[in-house]
Amino acid sequence: MKNLRLIWVLLLVLMIGGCDLFTGSDDEIKEPTAEKKFMWNAMNYWYYWQGEVDELDDEFNDDKSKFYNYLNNNSDAEELFESLRHPEDDFSFFIDDYEEFQDEQDGVYAALGFNYGFIRISQTEYMGYVRYVIPNTPAEEAGFKRLDLFTEVDGNTITENNYLDLLTSDSNHELTMVHLERTEDDFTIVEDSTVSVNSEEVVEDPVLKTEVIDTAGVSIGYISYNAFRDNYHSRLNEVFGEFQSQNIDDLVLDLRYNGGGSVLTSQLLASLISGLGSNDKYATLAYNEKRSERSRDLYFLDEVPLKDEDDEFNNSEPINNLSLSTVYILVSRSTASASEAVINSLKPYMDVTIIGLKTVGKDEGSLTLYDTSPPYLDDSDANPDHKKAIQPIVTKIINSQGSDYPDGFAPDGYVNGECAENADGSDVVDNCINEITVDNLIERPALGSPDEPLFSRAIDLIIGQTAKQKQATETRLPTLREIEIKNGVQDLRPNGNGMYIEPFMVPTDEK
Repeated sequence: MKNLRLIWVLLLVLMIGGCDLFTGSDDEIKEPTAEKKFMWNAMNYWYYWQGEVDELDDEFNDDKSKFYNYLNNNSDAEELFESLRHPEDDFSFFIDDYEEFQDEQDGVYAALGFNYGFIRISQTEYMGYVRYVIPNTPAEEAGFKRLDLFTEVDGNTITENNYLDLLTSDSNHELTMVHLERTEDDFTIVEDSTVSVNSEEVVEDPVLKTEVIDTAGVSIGYISYNAFRDNYHSRLNEVFGEFQSQNIDDLVLDLRYNGGGSVLTSQLLASLISGLGSNDKYATLAYNEKRSERSRDLYFLDEVPLKDEDDEFNNSEPINNLSLSTVYILVSRSTASASEAVINSLKPYMDVTIIGLKTVGKDEGSLTLYDTSPPYLDDSDANPDHKKAIQPIVTKIINSQGSDYPDGFAPDGYVNGECAENADGSDVVDNCINEITVDNLIERPALGSPDEPLFSRAIDLIIGQTAKQKQATETRLPTLREIEIKNGVQDLRPNGNGMYIEPFMVPTDEK
């Protein structure tokens, strides 16, 4: 009887106090951090796939308890961001410190000073290779050269399980260097020495190399351009002024290591090549249904936009365009986003010849979003309590004929993911060329050299010469397989495969 009375007393207390002990009142729910609330609001506002992610539905935050619980169930803002990404989204990313990220976009970051990739030698053997070396960096001081090879990092043999983690841009490293030597019908790996390379602040000029080659009565300009950086517009224009002064007949644009960057800079490069201007449509930025009123057309440029001391595009200079009708573009599996936008946007107006391997297929653009008021674009008014930001995909870029490029661009002769071969094992005479061959790794031609396979093919096409064939008596050493790395370029540049929109290019007035 006493137990029964106790039960009734407890029930009476619950009835007087309401049902909050069972359901939890709004006052008892822990308020999410400012970073998490910003993350959801900005993604709900801009994200390209907003309408396809249930947790980003406009009504998802109507139920405060459910909404706060969802945000709090993620351990931090980055985990929340990842939970909101659409399955098709390979390129949006979280920014831990937006001031460091802004420096990275300007080409200033901690690095070793060389761009690298990895090669599978056999089922169990792997090695790294140097794609290129930035001048005046620790890698150059250590004596690194293009197509140098290494098999160990800090005493660790490169394997399938560790190759992504061995080299970090903010640490010093020791690399075990090797080279290849021919045997009677194969090759062998010969160890050389261990080389130390330090990590320091690197400033990268995106124009790595330029050359002018005169052959068979034709003047050919060559430029290796490795990132679309909006603070190097004058430098890019200067290079094209040099091409102008030397009266080049044709241009070879090397984008094989260019993972992207500024959409505005891609407009500039395409304008420098083509001579097209503000009456000619470059592309359309197409946003999601929720932000469709912001979709807009972009046009080629009549002048070169330059930043002022406040980092705003309030200055300009005359443009040194070439007005070409044909361009030869060297590409690889690392060519992405803004590089592909140049290809896509020039195709309706001129002959674009692709040489190399199939490109990534990133036809999506992003914005840097800060914890500030909508539309989340002004970092000067961002929440001072943290430096978190996000770089979500917000738009598709489509050329003047309505074409995008989700599958990338493949050169002639690219079949089922590989360069086609003749019955005798030699390459089909076409534009599909893999630079990672044993022959090339032994000979190690420099970028811009007529002996470099991709540039050599471009020269042959320009002067009307058939592609060079191996002599039947010469043993043809194998083509090796570079490891394809998800989400773009594995190299010295942080987030090297992004394509971003300048905030001033985004209409902010609602209709």
